[in-house]
Order: sequence, then C-alpha cells, then structure tokens
Amino acid sequence: MPNVGPYGKLLCLLVGLGEVQGTLIMDRLVLVSLFLTVSSALTLVEPVDLPGRYARSPSGKPLTEEDRTELDKGKILVQLSEIPGTRVKRSQAVALIDAAPEQVFGVLTDYAEFPHFVPYCKKVELKKTEGDRAWVRFELDFPWPIGDRHYVVRLTDRCETDSGTTIWASRWTYEPNSGNINDTYGSWEVLAYKGGRSFIRYTVFTDSGGKLPNWARNMGARIAVTNVIRGVRKRVAEKTKPARNDPAAPSPIRSR
Repeated sequence: MPNVGPYGKLLCLLVGLGEVQGTLIMDRLVLVSLFLTVSSALTLVEPVDLPGRYARSPSGKPLTEEDRTELDKGKILVQLSEIPGTRVKRSQAVALIDAAPEQVFGVLTDYAEFPHFVPYCKKVELKKTEGDRAWVRFELDFPWPIGDRHYVVRLTDRCETDSGTTIWASRWTYEPNSGNINDTYGSWEVLAYKGGRSFIRYTVFTDSGGKLPNWARNMGARIAVTNVIRGVRKRVAEKTKPARNDPAAPSPIRSR
C-alpha cells in the first residue's frame, strides 16, 4: 500500500476489502460512508501547502497570491488548452470546496447520483468492474444542435501520494466505439487545503462529434466545466449540512 497517510490508508484498506469480496461501485460507496464516519472522529492535520505540480493555475503557471485570493472568494479558475492533432480544446479548472477531501471524493464517485447534480447528465449505468477499474455508461441530454450523447468510460478511483500528500483521484478514458462521441478523457483530483477545505483540479477533454463549429464547442466546454463544479459544490453542501432540528447530526469537517 502506498504511503498515503492515516486517512488514505484507511480508505484504501476499506476499498480493497470491498474489491476482494467482489463488490461493485455501489457497494464500495457504503465503505466510503463508513470511512467518513470514522474519519470525523480523527484530528485533521492542517496542510502546509499544495505539492508543486498542484500549486499551479489551469494555465500551468504557479498560483499567485491573487489567484489564491480569488480561490478563497469562491472563484473557479478555468483555462482551455490546445491539443495537438485536434481542434477541440482540453478544459482544466481549479477551485476550493468547503468540505474535507473524503467528503468531496464521496460525491465525485457516487456515479448513480450524477443525474441529480451534474448538468446535462440524464442516466448513469454501471456495466462491470475489474479490480479498481469500473466501466460506466453515461447518457447526456444536450440542447440543440448537439443533442443526446451516450458513451462508456473506464474509471479508476484511488488514493495516491505526491510529496507525502494524499491525492484522491478519479480518472477516466473513453471505451472506443461505445457511443456516439469521438473521444473523452479526464480526471478529478482532490487535496486537503487550509481551513478544512478541499482543493480540486478538474481536467476534461471531450470531442462530442457532430457538426457544431469548434468555436461554439469550446465556448460550451468552458461554461460546462464551471457549471459542473458548481453542481458538485452544491451536492457536497447538501451532503455535509446537518439535518435541521437534529441535535445528533454530525457537523461538517472543517475549521473555517
């Protein structure tokens, strides 16, 4: 098991046990929930800073004090980048979410719930799992002229380390010829950030095909990335907010 710290080790152990028993993604979510319950009783260590390759804006440049101030205010920093061999650009965004990484990652890997908070997501279906990989089918309902899109991606959800820091990562690639798009790949990466919050980096490339002009496709990608992160923020807030009039409800893990 990699050196991922006490929280990372505990989640890796729980997820690993679920895989040995042949459980599917929805079963592993129960284990993640158990992990969150256990971790809420532990003392959180305030991170010193982000590892070097994560302490960067979507443009690839080091985060400036101005960038950090904007992030603290809730701004989502977005950048579209040229990709050799295609006219479709890759989107990357960084932002802060007011919850612990374990809580954020629990929402990001709760695929069955995506239609409730991910824009344009109409249906999600787990096809199969092998080890730490899962094949998941997505159906998206885009407005005209894009129209409906469907495809299967191979997902890998795991905890990693970088300079001693735990990275909660969900990465995916397109299963060729599984739908009516040309390609898609990307990742969610979540790290602990000061104030009991999470720093997230969202990277996505999608060539949806069709006859939509590339300038319009790229403009839509920038808007979509921002709206997806807003949806995740809202869902995390719903999941971490104590029920009203319930004195036994746990408080969100944060010190802000």
